[in-house]
Amino acid sequence: MRQIRFVTTAIIGLLIALVMANGIASAQSGVSLPPTHGRIDDAAKEGRSILPFTYAYVITANVPVYASPSDAVAGLPPVRTLGAGYLWVSLADGKPIEQGGQNWYQINQGEYVRAGDLSIYKPSAFQGLTLAGTPDKSFGWMVYSPKVSASAGAAPAQDAKLVARYTPITVYEEQTVGDLIWYRIGDDEWVDQKKVGLVVPAARPEGVGPTDKWIDVNLFEQTLAAYEGDRMVYATLVSSGLPYWSTRTGLFRIWAKVKLGKMSGRTGLPDFYYLEDVPWTMYFDHDIALHGAYWHDKFGFKHSHGCVNLPPKDAQWLFDWTAPTVGETNWVLSTDENPGTWVWVH
Repeated sequence: MRQIRFVTTAIIGLLIALVMANGIASAQSGVSLPPTHGRIDDAAKEGRSILPFTYAYVITANVPVYASPSDAVAGLPPVRTLGAGYLWVSLADGKPIEQGGQNWYQINQGEYVRAGDLSIYKPSAFQGLTLAGTPDKSFGWMVYSPKVSASAGAAPAQDAKLVARYTPITVYEEQTVGDLIWYRIGDDEWVDQKKVGLVVPAARPEGVGPTDKWIDVNLFEQTLAAYEGDRMVYATLVSSGLPYWSTRTGLFRIWAKVKLGKMSGRTGLPDFYYLEDVPWTMYFDHDIALHGAYWHDKFGFKHSHGCVNLPPKDAQWLFDWTAPTVGETNWVLSTDENPGTWVWVH
């Protein structure tokens, strides 16, 4: 829970060394859907989380942290406070400890906080699609839960079908009405472009080889697609940087990967954030990364300080698929012999 985040270009080398030293802290094409294949997520199948911790949002400012619950009961001072900001902690055990008539959570070795100061959060269960090949039609997911319209530009009928958020869709036809593009996603079923996060098959960027792995991040659609050469193999929704922290466009390569690490930023500012044990991080543009986000379920919308947030299951899939390959250690740097996967942001 005490990994170091890469902050500026000048000190990236030093900080990645600190990360390494610290280790892990305690705490259907053309039919209806693209064709899918691939691994069955055993954790999801069995109702288990793939994440190694239970995560909690700190709902109280300046929470006192005690060496043990008994210290607090005895009136001894805290070892520190958590401060104020957008703070998340990881719990090795999601079950609280009862002592002195209060429930407590252990947030690190030798560090306990009152359970009432935390709100346990269940990370997003959304996962994208593994693909057998590049589909011949655009596809995606609903990012709202609208009623469908019988024709492009028409208002939905009162008894119209409602399509739930995260429902996968295929686009069979497009029509422009006014300033909006409308998509036909079924027989007499139309939705406007604002309701959908679309994956549009793309050509390889210049410089990417015909057998290279590469990742396409579409900032307008808030979607991601993974390719092996010209073949799409995976796609999902993402959350990139908010307008003030827009994710930079360009062609990059993953230069470092970290299985678990702390992220923090905006120190001393009202939007200070501190996130323990962020999973499956893939740095590609200095301190900007693709990584799992356990703290929200707003995929398909911009929601970050510049990184590309992924649902945890998608982050794990991409982490395992991308280069450089990580072994039993917590981190890896790319080398000439083990270069990073291409990332195209546009």
